Amino acid sequence: MKETDCLGLPYPECDPPLVKDASDIIQFKALADATDAAVQEYADQVTADLLQPPSARQSGLTGGGAGQDFVQSYNTAVSWAFPASMGDLVAGGIRIPENGWYWVGGYLQITLSPQTAINTRIEPLVNGDPVSSRQGPSYSSGVGSAEDLTWIDCLFLQAGDVVTTMTHHNGNPATVISYQGDIWALQVLANG
Repeated sequence: MKETDCLGLPYPECDPPLVKDASDIIQFKALADATDAAVQEYADQVTADLLQPPSARQSGLTGGGAGQDFVQSYNTAVSWAFPASMGDLVAGGIRIPENGWYWVGGYLQITLSPQTAINTRIEPLVNGDPVSSRQGPSYSSGVGSAEDLTWIDCLFLQAGDVVTTMTHHNGNPATVISYQGDIWALQVLANG
């Protein structure tokens, strides 16, 4: 039987004059089965790439202390993760399931003691190493002694990478800080 050029679907053909052939129905069934399989494969790909791409969000009450640099650990709760392995509380960050481009971002609420402006900046870390420029600075939330900091970036990540963050501030190194926040990642382009 011949096959279509684009998808390789088998199709029956007749040579004029038309002659009844008992195998025609088998050929039409083969075409129908192949078409069903091709449509299902396309639907699965749409679901995986557009409707449910790898994504996760998790939070952390990341401790803190004195010092100008601090690596955050997002190890409190996984809000959602698809696949579930992306929410890695043990590693304290988001574990990437497959190679591709990802939007990553999050927020931190920084509580200071004593209250002072310290211009905190944040940078994403991949496997503990900085991969982008620092973002910020933080701004006063107007609530007590807290400052807020949000960030977003687009990174090429590989399967197994762990994304977390590190903050830096230019305040007094003795300033005691505690951090609380979220981190998230969403695959925007797969690159297997």
